[in-house]
Amino acid sequence: MNKYLMPISAIITFLFLNTACTTTIRSGDSPKFQETLFVFEDGRMKLNSRYVDSKDVVIYSDGRGGEKAAVKVRVPLHADFYRNSIIVNRIVSDFDEAIGRHEKEDVNNIN
Repeated sequence: MNKYLMPISAIITFLFLNTACTTTIRSGDSPKFQETLFVFEDGRMKLNSRYVDSKDVVIYSDGRGGEKAAVKVRVPLHADFYRNSIIVNRIVSDFDEAIGRHEKEDVNNIN
């Protein structure tokens, strides 16, 4: 009985320590890992700090009131494919946004 107790307790301890130190990170759950396509007013598009040609981007409705995009990826020696489910963020100019914010705030005392 004692010769079986030691290996079984070692296996249980190993499994316990192995599962306690393991974490699972899914790329779709965390906003840190979600990619965002920025669309500017003049039509430029930026993904991961690089500008993307507009003919390589397909923007579609996500069904929840927002927009998602699929971006064409070119890989040497392979066929082109689309990466989808990229969140679209449309950027309005700061000047218009500042005017809109100023109109919303009720400022009674302007010097």
